[in-house]
Amino acid sequence: MTDQKAIRKPSDGTPLAERAYDVVREAIESGKLAPGNRISEYRVAEWLGISRTPAREGLRRLEAEGLLSGHDGSGLVVVSVDEDAQRELFLTREVLESALAAQAALNGSGPDLAAITRHARAEAELFGDCDRMYVHNKIFHDLIRRAAHNRYLAKMSATTMDMVTADRRGSTLLVPERQTEVIAEHAILAEAIAARNAAAAAEAAAQHVRNAYTARLRMDLPEPGKPGRFGTGRRATAG
Repeated sequence: MTDQKAIRKPSDGTPLAERAYDVVREAIESGKLAPGNRISEYRVAEWLGISRTPAREGLRRLEAEGLLSGHDGSGLVVVSVDEDAQRELFLTREVLESALAAQAALNGSGPDLAAITRHARAEAELFGDCDRMYVHNKIFHDLIRRAAHNRYLAKMSATTMDMVTADRRGSTLLVPERQTEVIAEHAILAEAIAARNAAAAAEAAAQHVRNAYTARLRMDLPEPGKPGRFGTGRRATAG
């Protein structure tokens, strides 16, 4: 990060701590900051041309969300999601997304449901464009969180999703076959929510997450003698 020109203080009134949070988070998502990389308030302050206090606040927020962690008392590092953590995250996400979908079906307003349906229908037009689908996917799940009208579920879900998708280079949407699956799965999920069928929405959301986990494991299968896409690949004992 230090080899880049400092970013000037925002002129749009954005709080500096929020600016620090946004910029570092984007660096993690884009891969500019990879798992295991160290980051400190001093580096962020220098990079953004701000004081250390808002830089520290932004980093603390990222640490609270699980994207950064303490490292031997010598600062923070970008979290590396190993196989065990990955499985736990997807299991957690399955529970949360299922509950949110059911709540969206029950509590969503007319405009909420219309936005979810409209977004799902527009997704097919993005096939083949991984970056746009990645952004579209995040918005789709944000719409469901809002429609659920449960701030606690929404916050926990967003934090879990942030950890799952922290490194955009590991997105299953890089695989064309998965793009096709996601478009279909989102359509089924949106239809169930729009029909206010809580049970069907919960199952569609759970199946969507299970399919995403299966796709992630397929991506991480290493070639003989080589690490997987996420570093270590699956353990030999995993079968």
